[in-house]
Amino acid sequence: MTGFRVFIVEDEAIVADDLRGTLQSLGYTVAGTAHAGETAVEQVLDLQPDLVLMDIHLAGEMDGIETVQEIHKVSSVPVIYLTAYADPALLDRAKVTGPYGYLIKPYNERELHSVIEMARYKSGLDQKLKESEARLQKLNEELEERVAARTVSLRHQLDFLQQLIDTIPAPVYYKNARAEYLGCNNAFEAYTGIPKRSIIGRSDTALFPQDISILSGEKDSQLLGRTGIQAYQVKFPHADHTLRDVIFKKATFHDPGGAIAGFIGVIIDVTDRIHAEEALQASEQRLMAVVGDLSEPVFRAKPDRTCMFANPAFLHLFGLKENEVLGFVFALPFHPEDAPRVREHMASLTPACPAGTITCRVILPKNREHSFCWNIRAFFDSSGQVIEYQYVGQPAGAR
Repeated sequence: MTGFRVFIVEDEAIVADDLRGTLQSLGYTVAGTAHAGETAVEQVLDLQPDLVLMDIHLAGEMDGIETVQEIHKVSSVPVIYLTAYADPALLDRAKVTGPYGYLIKPYNERELHSVIEMARYKSGLDQKLKESEARLQKLNEELEERVAARTVSLRHQLDFLQQLIDTIPAPVYYKNARAEYLGCNNAFEAYTGIPKRSIIGRSDTALFPQDISILSGEKDSQLLGRTGIQAYQVKFPHADHTLRDVIFKKATFHDPGGAIAGFIGVIIDVTDRIHAEEALQASEQRLMAVVGDLSEPVFRAKPDRTCMFANPAFLHLFGLKENEVLGFVFALPFHPEDAPRVREHMASLTPACPAGTITCRVILPKNREHSFCWNIRAFFDSSGQVIEYQYVGQPAGAR
């Protein structure tokens, strides 16, 4: 306990002095005191205490709850509220700030000590969970391996999971070998709109529409019949009574004897991604339609000259058919005398200056030469490598 520093925010001097003495008698260090919220924010930032005891009812422009909101903008220090009475509306406001406990005045030394020690313990757990946030982001893919490596029994496994899954923003649930729910996280409860107490011990047949429960039963049986990971996409009923496109990812876990004891599932909502892809596809189709109607020849190719797109004007200009060039290696027939200059021009394109214009001759059908002004644009990946070139031509001298 030595060195654990507590900051007191209390506008009644007698109460503050009494708190100071009690904390010191319990072995804590009092980092400082403040009588008003504005002063408390500044001192907490300067002193960096391990915990703040905050009176909800403060004199001044800010009450204790507003003060904590300001403190949490600059510090994650845990807070315990002190209040003279448990007003439900006031406590609802206080909950939003994520306090680590409450003390109703008058309180005794044992209550104060217990609440502080519980706050210390929970704060330590929260810190560890924050430090493992990066690892938790990969939990969807690695959950089975992590659980198997860290647990020796189903009970230990479930205890470990429950500590972790409530911190995962994606809906997570786990079932036994009979496909009955053993538990879920807060996100699953919110996503389905079904309370945890109504989920545990029940099957999908009792919780979801018939088509969902039948499909889920089939998939669960397949997964429980062998060790591994399963993934499939389905429309799933959301708590807001809409059907959402989701991907189910499931992984089996085992008992100490190596038998399949159940599985853990994660729901990944891909509705917005699908809508975005559909909108992008529609946009691309509209763009291709516009490009296809252009009178100027347009041609796109990879650096290895594989044709990715050629509009009708381009095909007509060179007397080609789409199935003769699309997906095949096709080199624009630049005049041999102009080709080195074109290559030099293309090599000069950079992510900072990806487009440029060059006038050169091309060889048309029947060996006809014609001078074109080509606007050439290079498209680069994140590493600065060219992934595609686009050529838009116009007869030289045309306006």
